[in-house]
Amino acid sequence: MYVQAVSNINRFFFPSMVYAQINLGGPASFIVYNKWQNTFELVDYMDRSGSHHGNVQVHIIQPDTDGFEIYDKAKLLKFKAYCKENDIEYPDMKFVSGYPDVCENYAFIFDLIANRSVPVDRYEITMRDLPDINEWHYIQTPEQAEEFMKLFVGFHDSNLVKITYEESVSGSKKANAIFDNSGWFGVAELCFEGVQYLRIVPPEEIMFSDILSATLQVDENGVFWADCYLETPDMSYDGSIIRALSLKWRKLEEEK
Repeated sequence: MYVQAVSNINRFFFPSMVYAQINLGGPASFIVYNKWQNTFELVDYMDRSGSHHGNVQVHIIQPDTDGFEIYDKAKLLKFKAYCKENDIEYPDMKFVSGYPDVCENYAFIFDLIANRSVPVDRYEITMRDLPDINEWHYIQTPEQAEEFMKLFVGFHDSNLVKITYEESVSGSKKANAIFDNSGWFGVAELCFEGVQYLRIVPPEEIMFSDILSATLQVDENGVFWADCYLETPDMSYDGSIIRALSLKWRKLEEEK
């Protein structure tokens, strides 16, 4: 599972794989890796503090939980036994799901529950990466966005030939857009994940469909794309706009 979470320390957003989930629904918490602090953090799904009560703090980008194991009912007895042996008050924990080496490291789990953040080097936890990292190029920084724009010539003379939108039962949303820029680069597929806003405005019947320029910007809030050059992300722009939490791309073979 890949998410955008809120740091317990500085309250900024950061993307991370999920290492485990404790409880379900509104009371859920997620164990994530904060690469900026080099810590594991336990982040509540909902902000339960003061005036921010009800705000979602973990946004799901990719819902895949391949490799996770579920610990509930009888399997939670091992967690309770660890608490009893170490004189720890058992927390309100009715369900745990995650990688076995994480969930069965009881010292790690209860340290996180108690302190919300622990240094990465305190425990031997296997670091995870995106499962499709070798199939796609992820654009996670402004520099990577600028590099892609140079490679794709700023979308100049490209055409949006196909776009598909999908929602999963977990609530994650993605849009796959295929752009043909054969005159300069070729055909590229862009996958926007964690879609927050999507508006596609087709060209008028008598107009060319070629994109002359585009905007691709990445910041701490995610990704913004528009089919025209804009100095800054502008949701009032009346053309095509995609706003999402994450973006990856790959080159496609051109049809002969």
